Amino acid sequence: MKLPLSWLNDFVKIDDIDPKELAEKLTRAGLQVEAIETVGPEPLSDLIVAAEVLECEKHPDSDHLHVCKVTDGTAEYQVVCGAPNMRKGIKTAFAKIGAVIPEGGFKIKKGKLRGVESFGMCCSEKELQIGAGASGIIEFPPETANGTPVSALAGQAKPETVFEIEVTWNRPDALSVVGIAREYAAILGRELKLPPVDFTEAETPVDGEVKVVVEDPVKCPRYTARVALKVQDGPAPELMAKRLELCGVRSLGLVVDVTNYVMLELGQPMHAFDHTRLKDRTIVVRTAREGETIKTLDGVERKLDGSMLVICDAERPNAVAGVMGGAESEIAPGTSTVLLESALFEPKSVKDTATKLGLGTESSYRYIRGVDKDLADFASRRAAHLLQKYGQAVIAKGVVDVDGRQKPLNGDVELDFARARRLIGIDIANTAMVKLLTGLGLELKTAGDPETATSAVFGIPSWRYDLELEADLVEEIARLYGLDNIPDTMPSAPSVSALSDEAFRARSRVRELCLALGFSEAMHYSFLSAQELKPFGFENVLAIPDPVSAEYGVMRPSLLPQLMQSLGRNASHQLETAMLFEMGKVFLDKEGPQEAERLALGFVGPVGREALNRRSPLGEEEAVLWMKGIVTELVAKLHVGKVEFVPVARPAFANGAALAVKLNGREIGVLGALGQKLRHPYRLTTQLVLCELELKALVKKVDALGKVGAVPQFPAVKRDVSVQAKPGVSDAQIVELIRRNGGKHLAKVELFDMFKGSRAYALEFRSAERTLTDEEVGEAFQRIVDALKEIS
Repeated sequence: MKLPLSWLNDFVKIDDIDPKELAEKLTRAGLQVEAIETVGPEPLSDLIVAAEVLECEKHPDSDHLHVCKVTDGTAEYQVVCGAPNMRKGIKTAFAKIGAVIPEGGFKIKKGKLRGVESFGMCCSEKELQIGAGASGIIEFPPETANGTPVSALAGQAKPETVFEIEVTWNRPDALSVVGIAREYAAILGRELKLPPVDFTEAETPVDGEVKVVVEDPVKCPRYTARVALKVQDGPAPELMAKRLELCGVRSLGLVVDVTNYVMLELGQPMHAFDHTRLKDRTIVVRTAREGETIKTLDGVERKLDGSMLVICDAERPNAVAGVMGGAESEIAPGTSTVLLESALFEPKSVKDTATKLGLGTESSYRYIRGVDKDLADFASRRAAHLLQKYGQAVIAKGVVDVDGRQKPLNGDVELDFARARRLIGIDIANTAMVKLLTGLGLELKTAGDPETATSAVFGIPSWRYDLELEADLVEEIARLYGLDNIPDTMPSAPSVSALSDEAFRARSRVRELCLALGFSEAMHYSFLSAQELKPFGFENVLAIPDPVSAEYGVMRPSLLPQLMQSLGRNASHQLETAMLFEMGKVFLDKEGPQEAERLALGFVGPVGREALNRRSPLGEEEAVLWMKGIVTELVAKLHVGKVEFVPVARPAFANGAALAVKLNGREIGVLGALGQKLRHPYRLTTQLVLCELELKALVKKVDALGKVGAVPQFPAVKRDVSVQAKPGVSDAQIVELIRRNGGKHLAKVELFDMFKGSRAYALEFRSAERTLTDEEVGEAFQRIVDALKEIS
């Protein structure tokens, strides 16, 4: 939001404080000043003054230069000048050494012109950029006092300082000049002055000029209408037009400019209708009917639906409530009777309508965040005051005010003084806290002396949507008292904590293992859009009330959608392989909101292949087996039990490429290769595999020691076997079959190769008591081969 400081000074005195200091104070109070802009010409240097020419002689070595003596009333200076109108006795503009000349931006220095020293410069209007005169130096009236700054004599306007302020979404009260003035009044401890709203009413009652019907009081809790029976529209006053321009709003004429001016000044969006073009002089606030359209002020014909609130006359829509007016009743040349709308619309309704229409305006920006619930009539009176002052408006008597607001507008909040001091960490007197809060417009509702009280109840003003809890009041006290005034203190804590750090160490161990397996850690927001969850089959999710945007509308029930996006973006930027993991919370809707911690793993590309074998295509089965091996290794290192993998179907994964992960017989997660439909947006020609596991199940025995056995004393006998199993036979089934038929001396089974459906296993036989013979191993191996033939 742009804020001219001269406008701000109308409501709170700040012109005695340097703009940089003002910006610092507001930023430290929580509203960041992002930029300070100076608009307008740079002021002339005070070293450029009126001076009288005491002597004027011809230059000894020039036919057009003069050697002169001038005085500024305190000293005399020798100056060489070539102006044709230079002569003794005139008073002109004299730039002393050190002055900067606007035209060219050069600095005056002591110099020599053809051997004669010059200690300044006599200037023309053009050189000082205060006029067009360039044929000679400036000549001031004889009565001009020597030494008077030329900036004062030329009536040069002061440059305007404009703040660019970042207003956070929870502070809609700061989206106006008066809102920022209220902040400065509280910060500086100065008086806040509100703009005048007085005007003279005609005898004609407003009830006879307009009828207002509000059919949807939920979406429109309040609607006020005033009628200017006669107004002289035309150009807005120079000051009003300039202030609008400094705020980035184009001047369009007095009536329209007044509505924009009031919106920027007070924060209340307004709209002006041509009263004569409203059918039956009626305003109906209702939702649009199916098939209705409206041509908005930007000249676009827009289709409406039944959820959109519109402002109609007796026949047709004339404005989209809170967003933009309609062209049918706009203020046009010749308009002399005006209806002023000042209303309160529900933020969600305006947000939905603006989003559907793809139409964002200054009005909708304010309504979406929340307009002062009690401002509508005050803003209407302010607009009437300005129209009468600058357009000689004749205002009908009274106002039509359809008010369906629920009272009280905001609840009361109790503040415990001792708790506030404890939370802030500094001893602030009760009266000081009360003064800071009442300075923001809060009403002290507790009788008696605050200094002797233990707590106080405060009424929250209508413009503060964000103050609901005691913690909110404590925050207001801290920021206004000045966070820089709170001393730095080192926290004290026992050197040995009585709390267990088991959970921290468990997570650290999981993180170490993931990093050791080649993964890099990723971190994502805890919220995302509902659209991102649909491919993964999530339906019951926790929606966020009043989200910052639709992209962050729900709490995440899984880590997989965001991990998929991060891997996909890496791959789309031509990264051949990427491996990411994330540990974080998910939020579930199971008989109420619940939290759980998950571990997500994911990779894209041939991460399991050696460098010379990465060109050949990567199949789903091979990629899933890599992830299966990663999970198996992770579970083994964490000593949490037996892991199993069972085929399942999941909407995000390719058919036959998803496995449920079971730990000690209980399902704790899922892994699988992403389906082609989800890989397509990233132009992936390789596989993207994801896995999500319950973190709690993985960290139960993180400190447990693994089993230790004796070092083998006898050699192992190794055999390899290759099998091409029937469709649907899993690796786990094959390994189980081999172990069941391999006898007691089969020590190890390991899959080491896959080729066109064929799988090769390395078998290791060993006895702890003696060296095995070929016959013993051969018999066990033959049993395994015979068993494998049955599934081939």
